[in-house]
Amino acid sequence: MKIDTVFSGKHLRVHVEDVVIFCHGLPYEAGSVIEKGYDQIAKRFAENGLNSLIFDFSGTGLSKGDFSIENWVKDLLSIVSEFTSVSLVGFSMGGVVATYVAANSSNVNNLVIVGVPCCSDSITEDMLKEIYSHNKMRGVLRGLRDFESFKDRFLREMEIYEPKTWIRNVKCPKLIVHGSSDQIIPFEDGENLYSTAKEPKYFLKVVNGSHFLRNHDEVMDRIRKWLIKKEKYGKVIQEIFV
Repeated sequence: MKIDTVFSGKHLRVHVEDVVIFCHGLPYEAGSVIEKGYDQIAKRFAENGLNSLIFDFSGTGLSKGDFSIENWVKDLLSIVSEFTSVSLVGFSMGGVVATYVAANSSNVNNLVIVGVPCCSDSITEDMLKEIYSHNKMRGVLRGLRDFESFKDRFLREMEIYEPKTWIRNVKCPKLIVHGSSDQIIPFEDGENLYSTAKEPKYFLKVVNGSHFLRNHDEVMDRIRKWLIKKEKYGKVIQEIFV
């Protein structure tokens, strides 16, 4: 990707072909992911030679458009196509999108999914009601109308893009990370995705880990080391405690 900009009165062109793309989940607070710790994660990755890209999906943060899983898929496909080599790191719903894109893009070389639902059946009506009511209070997702239309579209798109269906087609190395105490997406979903995925695949069980694993430096350091291959995974299934 080539980005032209002006810095201190000088025209610059930044040329990057190999990049780690972070895919955020459904936001809990208003604002951009830049304000929510993703920038610090990207900085730590950059210190180890990993170029990073963080962005707001459609209908969230500083990005335009309306929220839908389909729009998020289009967002990521468009961005991924601009690079020669991509590693995707997806959290929760961002991991749903990342799995589909990894299965349908030839330039995705690594996939990391963290706390990701395996199937459309993992999304209950109570979860959707909570997402919808929370959005009415915080306004974190744009384009939502009445609850029934939101629910129908969300579940329909989850059936189309569910990770258990698409992870079978992901050929690149896969690291599946899940917290044993995830209070939103059951730990069994991570195990289900791991068992469904084809080699090469790795599983990192975060003992006592919640759904919000990106807030743990130990987890992000393990992901970073896996991506740069400085920490070789002798075992395909590993545990860390938080």
